[in-house]
Amino acid sequence: MTNNNFLKMPKEIKYLDTSSCLDNLYFYTYHNRYLQKLQKLNPDKEDPHYISTYSSFIGEVFENVIYELLLQYAIKNDDIEKFVLKGPHQDNYENMKNGLMIDKNSQIVYKAGYKDVTEFDALFFTKDSVCFVESTIVKTTTSLRKRLKKKKALLEFLFPKLKVKALIILSEGAMGVNVFPSYCRVWVTKALNDDKLIEDLIHNRNFKDRKFKEVKAKKLIHSHEVKVAPFKYFDNLLWVLKSLRKEHKNILDFKFLESKKISKYFEIYSKFYIGHMSSDTFVRLLKYLNITTISEDIALDKIQDDQIIVTIEQTKDGYSLIYYLKIINEKLKKLEVNGEELVVSNKDPKGFTASETKYMKFIFKKLYQLTIDDIQNLLTQNDFN
Repeated sequence: MTNNNFLKMPKEIKYLDTSSCLDNLYFYTYHNRYLQKLQKLNPDKEDPHYISTYSSFIGEVFENVIYELLLQYAIKNDDIEKFVLKGPHQDNYENMKNGLMIDKNSQIVYKAGYKDVTEFDALFFTKDSVCFVESTIVKTTTSLRKRLKKKKALLEFLFPKLKVKALIILSEGAMGVNVFPSYCRVWVTKALNDDKLIEDLIHNRNFKDRKFKEVKAKKLIHSHEVKVAPFKYFDNLLWVLKSLRKEHKNILDFKFLESKKISKYFEIYSKFYIGHMSSDTFVRLLKYLNITTISEDIALDKIQDDQIIVTIEQTKDGYSLIYYLKIINEKLKKLEVNGEELVVSNKDPKGFTASETKYMKFIFKKLYQLTIDDIQNLLTQNDFN
């Protein structure tokens, strides 16, 4: 296959022709138990919850169909020099603390502190580029385009000498096909309408009659064979904190915050930690902000270490401050100011934010404490909303 045909969608993928890989689709892991239970209850097929659950499963099947066909495409394509194996094509499940690896679901992930930073539906390399793949049947592509930024930024750190590209594979009817960034190539396939395959996979039917077809080629590699540049997730958070707070007079170094280099980190982390304050300071802040409603009562006397963590997030118009606190023996709380209301929500105790705040609480101790004057000075700056 010549350069002129590189990343030109083959008809097998456009029409989701599974004739060459049908058996292999039965060897992937599927999240089908809950859907099985729902179907046993004879649910209303028009119920939004059922539709969402069923569509999610179809999305899994679609992703695996695409991967199988893309694997065959990669073998034939001379421009693709390396293609990372996943699913039943490898048996290298790893649980390393950091790095690119195959997780317990046989997916390609990058982990930091044993937690998934991001996942790639497929990953391959050309002479001068690394290309990640996103495949989905979701019609609205807004959230997908947001996720691309994080994946691209991370790969730029992991492969600093390569260009980063993306192959986006959507199902017909998807919106926003023409508004993806320039580094993306978009393919649009026909809808996945193989009812027999879908029903087989939901109910674990006809598996015994299938034989896995192993694909062999020198360009097919395992994730542990991919050499990546070091990316120290938590060390970077500390470096950003120290760099942001080096100007004591202005509280934050906005020149550093708005630099091109730091923008890549913003894409990966979504927020930076800038300090902490006591519950007394927080109460004074709420009065200053004229907060009249709190969506959930907060037991101020039970805040762990009497510490509210302050973070900065990027918005369309500038920046905003988001607060986190841990109630003893309860989940981590996220606090957002919305007009005159303080919106309180729970964070996943196994998520990245929980790990980040735990790490930062150790770093903070008595350092980086913010006063009410510090917060007020920040909020009065033009960049904040």
